[in-house]
Parts: sequence; C-alpha cells; structure tokens
Amino acid sequence: MLFKQIQCHNLRKIALHDDKQTITYGDILTHINNRAEQLDDVQVLAIALNNSVECMLWDMAALQAQIPCVPIPHFFSEDQVFHLLHESGVSHIISPNGLRDTGIFSRGLLPDGTAKITFTSGTTGTPKGVCLSKSAMENVAGSIVEVLGEELVGTHCCVLPLSILLENVAGVYAGLMAGCTIELPDLSAYGDQYQNLHSLLKQRRATSIIVVPEILRLLMGQVIEQGPLPHLEFIAVGGSKVDPSLLANARLLGLPVYEGYGLSECASVVSMNVPYHEKTGSTGKLLPHVKVQIINDEIQITNPGFLGYIGEKAPKHFNTGDLGSLDEDGFLSVTGRSKNVLITSYGRNISPEWIEATLLAQPSIAQALVYGDGQPSLSAFIVPTAKEEHIQSAIEAANAKLPEYAQVKSFQIVPPFTISDNTLTGTGRPKREQILTLYTNPL
Repeated sequence: MLFKQIQCHNLRKIALHDDKQTITYGDILTHINNRAEQLDDVQVLAIALNNSVECMLWDMAALQAQIPCVPIPHFFSEDQVFHLLHESGVSHIISPNGLRDTGIFSRGLLPDGTAKITFTSGTTGTPKGVCLSKSAMENVAGSIVEVLGEELVGTHCCVLPLSILLENVAGVYAGLMAGCTIELPDLSAYGDQYQNLHSLLKQRRATSIIVVPEILRLLMGQVIEQGPLPHLEFIAVGGSKVDPSLLANARLLGLPVYEGYGLSECASVVSMNVPYHEKTGSTGKLLPHVKVQIINDEIQITNPGFLGYIGEKAPKHFNTGDLGSLDEDGFLSVTGRSKNVLITSYGRNISPEWIEATLLAQPSIAQALVYGDGQPSLSAFIVPTAKEEHIQSAIEAANAKLPEYAQVKSFQIVPPFTISDNTLTGTGRPKREQILTLYTNPL
C-alpha cells in the first residue's frame, strides 16, 4: 500500500529532502529499488544513520526487499546496541561508512513476516524488541492519512529521531502516503537542547511536526522570543501525558497542537485529536483500525498489530499497562501507567503523570518527577527553567488545581534529566527508578 500510494503523487514534487539530497516522487522508487538490490545477502539489516534522506531510502529498501530492519536509537548505550544486534540476529549494518557484515550468523527468533524491529525506549539494559509487519505499519499510516485528510498535506519536518517509530511511521510513512514533502534535517542542526528548532522550522517552512511535551515547551519559549511560525498547521504531541493548560497556552501562541497516544506494539499511533474533531483532556479518537476495551481501568487493545516480541508470540488482547477511559463519543483518555501508581499512607491511589503534567504546565518548571508511595503526602524532584525562588510559587499554582490529597507538599531542586546521564528515555520520559535511586540514596 505504501509504495502504491507513492506512485500516485505528482512525479515532479519533492518527496524527501535534506542538505545533501533531493528526491522527487518520480525518482523515489528507483532509489529504493537500487538499494534493495544491494541487500541480496542480508538476513536482518540494522540502520545506524542520522535523520537523512539516505536513512529513509535504506529503511524503505529493506521494506521493499522483505528484509527485517532494525533502526538503532542514537541514545542507546554500547551494551544496549550489542543486545539489539545479537537479539535481532543482525547480519548487516548500514552506517555512514556504508553497508557491512556484522559477523553475526544466528538469526534472531523473529516471527514470520517481521518487517521492522523497534526496541523500547531503553528503560532497562536489555529492552524488548517489538516485531512489526509491513501491513501493521501501513494500517497506522493509512489511518492517519484518513483522519487528517488532504487539507494538511504540505511539508512535514522530522524533529524526532527516525529510530523512534512515531516519526518513522506516523511522520514519514504517513507523509509519503499523503503526498507530503518530508524534510529530514540532521538532528545536530537542531542543537543539543533544540535551541535552533524555531529557526529551522521557519527556514524549512514546515507545516507539520511531531514532538514530545518537553520539545513543545522549548518551542513555546522560542515562539515567545522569536515570533510566530505561520506556516505550521499541525503539531502532534505524544510520548507522555500533557496537561490541557499547556496545550491551551501553546494555542494562545499560535501553535496548532493536538494530543495523541500510541504504543510501539501498535506500530505507533492508537488515537489522536485532529482539527475540527478533538476533545480537550483526551488523546483523541481511536484510529479507524483500532479496537480498545477498558478492563479494570486499564487500556486493552484487541489484535494490536504487532507480531510479538523477539522470541514471544503476540497476545490477541494486549494489556497496555496504561490507565484510561473511553467515552461515549469514542474519545480515549489516558491518565497514567498502572505500574507507576502511588498509594499514599492514607490509601489514595494517584497516577504521578497527572500531577507531573499539572506541574509542567507552569512556565517555571522544565521537568518534574513526583514520588511518595507509602508516604502521607507527595513530593517532587523539580528541574527549573527560571530562578529557584520562583519554584515555590509555581508549586503553589499547580497545587491550586489539584485536590488536597494530590498536592505536592515538598520538593527538591535537581539537575536536568538527560539521556546521557540515564535519567531520561529517548522519547523524553523520566526513568523513575534511576531518578529515585540517584536522589533519594545519594552516594
């Protein structure tokens, strides 16, 4: 379906563009097929390339050649990369140095039909490999095109790493199926802390992007300082819970933000809000091909789409571990992770994501992690964006929106959570156990 859709677009229109290459819709399949012919001896292909036209051409070449493909997240440690290569049975790897043999001869225990293996965000040393079929990814991309419609076809700029399924499938595959021009800047162009995001989006005249909440907050600050981005028509926000007031403040700045929800096991997106069809506080309507039940407050997905983890068969009913509800209009709301639920000494069950989202709606707070399991009240680790003396008033403002039992009664200022110090996953989620161990049991 992906390749058939690509052939339907204006052959002269630019499909993929970076600072080194420009590929039109008329030429893209030739480039893909040329690379697919180089994969004759490949059993499983790993991709170790930065965001680029070349990265996507090799990705789609593997898809065309029916060879399992494993994107290597740039934020993985050496041990995690070693685990990824051997667990998947990667026979060859494509890097800036070209295509080479890895010397690994035993193929991983991959389900039949595996087209892509995406590894979880790296919350452990040995993350699980999620095996996806070509049809599962095409179903998601096709559903996104269906719910967004042709009105938003324009220039999609990849902000997240292509090793993240959300950008790979929901960004590029869906964009190509719709007929978008896909801009693929090298991630280094954005700067270490995405300080160049605004100028790059303006330069590329981006009409759509996908971001995590932390990047949205950075962009909001840049818009305040540098002015609006009038070309942007759609910003999808996902990866963790977002406070409605943060989205409202982004809208006031002229940023067209829409919250969604997804899982690797579902080939990225499960539900999304879209223009003219959204509900505040929800993660949007389910994509047309998705079926969901709420069992004991947990979101359960029927026939989620993935083939299984490496060495394991996929269940018919997938328990997501996410808490949520589905209203009568079909809008899904996600309140937190079941395994993260805190139970205070008063017996109150609280999802920390709810409190954290409320805290992060305060401009003075950049990052937050709430804890207090078994304690009479909640506490938080806070990373400030402003002077520390402003944090107390920010906490008070957040508490004013929360019931007494869910208010933060004490806090500690800590350094930023980052991927490099192993306190943040590649998709921007805090690694709770690592942070709690680091700051509650200092060496």
